[in-house]
Amino acid sequence: MKKQVLISLIVGMTFLTGPVGAKEVSLNTGETYHQGDLSVTCGQPLTVDMPLALNECQYWDSFDKNCLFEKTTYTYKKLECVEECQHWEKFNSTCHYQTKCSFYPAQKSFVRTTCDKFDGFSNTCVKTRNIKIGR
Repeated sequence: MKKQVLISLIVGMTFLTGPVGAKEVSLNTGETYHQGDLSVTCGQPLTVDMPLALNECQYWDSFDKNCLFEKTTYTYKKLECVEECQHWEKFNSTCHYQTKCSFYPAQKSFVRTTCDKFDGFSNTCVKTRNIKIGR
């Protein structure tokens, strides 16, 4: 008898709750949706492949104990691209040219831009070179 009452109660609750109206909201990256005390912010899709960025001190001032210039190493699967100071002026502790890494997820590759020809008198890069890393 108890079993029948329990089953009747479960079936009755199922029918009484009825269909629940679901609400579909589409958000672009960075957009936020608010309803009552609920807030949902759309972040980076999990399916997007993004490289991991790790920072490390490239030039260290041992007297003042601080980092003068940080380099960034980007890693994607087995690929690696490093943004670092290519032309460092020790006298003024200044980076005059920093390499750049661009990631292209569709090609699963990096393009690293370096200075191919540097003018030491004006401390500027005269000619750059792009190097593909990956497929």
